[in-house]
Amino acid sequence: MFDPTIYDNLKVVFEGAMYDMDLDGSVQIIQRTDRVELSSMSRCFGMEAVRRQKGLVIGRIMLTASLADLAAELLSQPDEQPGCGLELTFIFPIREVEPDCAFAAKQMIDIWGDKVSVAQSIHMEYGKQPLKLENHLTIQFSRKLDERQIDDIPSLLEHFLLSLERLDQHFFTE
Repeated sequence: MFDPTIYDNLKVVFEGAMYDMDLDGSVQIIQRTDRVELSSMSRCFGMEAVRRQKGLVIGRIMLTASLADLAAELLSQPDEQPGCGLELTFIFPIREVEPDCAFAAKQMIDIWGDKVSVAQSIHMEYGKQPLKLENHLTIQFSRKLDERQIDDIPSLLEHFLLSLERLDQHFFTE
């Protein structure tokens, strides 16, 4: 038997909460990723979902832990803060880069507050007509998560669902 790490505990809670949202009909899980990168000894767990009703925006939750995070936890290093990184990504089509990206950024700051980092990258397939632009909006949290934030996961997932709703309402009703 082994003592589960911070990453293991958070992964189980996120996974269970996401599947609960799928069971209650809020979202449909469309992808699940669970990786161990042997070259860097890092771990990554992610789930992608869309809203069940009129959901076209893809939302992704990605939990990560590096070797340094694991070492800090297992070796109880006093100068290091063990924990996991959390990143959320929302993928949706846009028509006009400047106004659409500005709108999406404002919505995310309204929902998540100004303590998160919001980055957007625009993707397109070269040579494909008509030109289709896809926004990959990423939210990164400035601090690491640990077991002290487990009780915050339901609230975080409510914000995740609200983000999906707002982006769906704006980008798919026009």
